[in-house]
Amino acid sequence: MAVIGIDLGTTNSLGCVYRNGKTELIPNAYGSYLTPSVVSMTEDGKLIVGQPAKDRLITHPERTVSSFKKDMGTGRSWKPGEKSFLPEELSSLVIRSIVEDAQNYLGEEIEEAVISVPAYFHDEQRVVVKRAGALAGIHVERIVNEPSAAALASYFTANEEQNMLVFDFGGGTLDVSVVDCFENVISINAISGNNHLGGTDFDRAMAEYFCFKNGLNYYLLDLPFQQSILRACEQAKIKLSTQSVAEVSLVHLNKNYNCIFDENVLFNTTHSLLESCKNVIGKAVKDSGFSASELDSLILVGGSSKMPVLQHYLSDALNIPVLKEENMDSLVTLGLGKY
Repeated sequence: MAVIGIDLGTTNSLGCVYRNGKTELIPNAYGSYLTPSVVSMTEDGKLIVGQPAKDRLITHPERTVSSFKKDMGTGRSWKPGEKSFLPEELSSLVIRSIVEDAQNYLGEEIEEAVISVPAYFHDEQRVVVKRAGALAGIHVERIVNEPSAAALASYFTANEEQNMLVFDFGGGTLDVSVVDCFENVISINAISGNNHLGGTDFDRAMAEYFCFKNGLNYYLLDLPFQQSILRACEQAKIKLSTQSVAEVSLVHLNKNYNCIFDENVLFNTTHSLLESCKNVIGKAVKDSGFSASELDSLILVGGSSKMPVLQHYLSDALNIPVLKEENMDSLVTLGLGKY
């Protein structure tokens, strides 16, 4: 009976299994490793999870919820239909979806999992995560700190001491940890974060710029049109990771709206967000007791770390090597497999 690893993310979640001496990412029913952490309820009370739910953010925004992980342990409830749900109840639906995908992929029952959480999660929040696992029908064998898993995934070298920054930037949250690696031990010396700063804030800044260029007021638009603009800007942001220019073009009420984005436009549009990222890093370094010169590298983790504008900004702002890999959005998951 297999034990799987689950990176329960604010925006996307992933599953993995360790077998044949390596960590394997688990594809979902749609062939993707990323399962959107989104839940939607249909008019007849059916709950939808993952990509189909994310698609309903545009068509049925009032019946669809996302980013609920940020409210773990707060007691806040969400109401995508007639029934209210706590964050752990919504998270259990995402966990259950990943478990079912794992069972289909591995061909065996899954009853235990290792789940990653931000290093700043306090004891009550960790208990809530375990409760989410129980609601999903599995035993959470261990809770693992995300920066520890990320460091273990690719950059930990046995018997070689390293002091590193783990910059974990997801869709909804930023977590920065100063991690000390020594003789097969990974310890977290300091943590800092902003659980209201993520890639979705870059999407919103782009959406506001799009509206400004087209003579619209983003906050006065109807919710479906807002969501359409956000989704288009998110796709443009992703394109800018591999190309120099991206266009957002939309039709609404028989009118055409267009806007061109490049790295310079994105930098000017999101400069305050980039500054906020740097401030979180500065606090983590200050709290760690290390000087910047004692840090060996900055490890980029999370899908939002793929933005070249962010990478270039951090390279210019910090005097340490910025390390990046193609699998930034799965580093935590790959590290989980080693637990």
